[in-house]
Amino acid sequence: MVWQPKQGGEETDVAEATATFADPRALHFWDGAGWTIEHFKSAVDIQVDAWDLYLVYGPDARWDGPEPPRPLYWMHQLRGVDNGPFLDAAVFADATRRALAAAPRP
Repeated sequence: MVWQPKQGGEETDVAEATATFADPRALHFWDGAGWTIEHFKSAVDIQVDAWDLYLVYGPDARWDGPEPPRPLYWMHQLRGVDNGPFLDAAVFADATRRALAAAPRP
């Protein structure tokens, strides 16, 4: 999870926000400079700030260049974005389960 300074968010808010994603496999990062807001636009081909995005990457995803790779699947909660589905938690959970099921076991 990458937390960003949108809607007045501050680094001190992250601890409380992480409680909504209590899965021990989730890692949480603070992007105080807003780098991800700008650079994830290209990963999902949007023109608005890249925040409130939900991305699924497969086990073969590689970040080889200066910009993040395209996700296997994504959803959003953004106004003015019509090239990706608006967040539906059940649909996103299903896409995540399918990606995990396809990943090789350690």
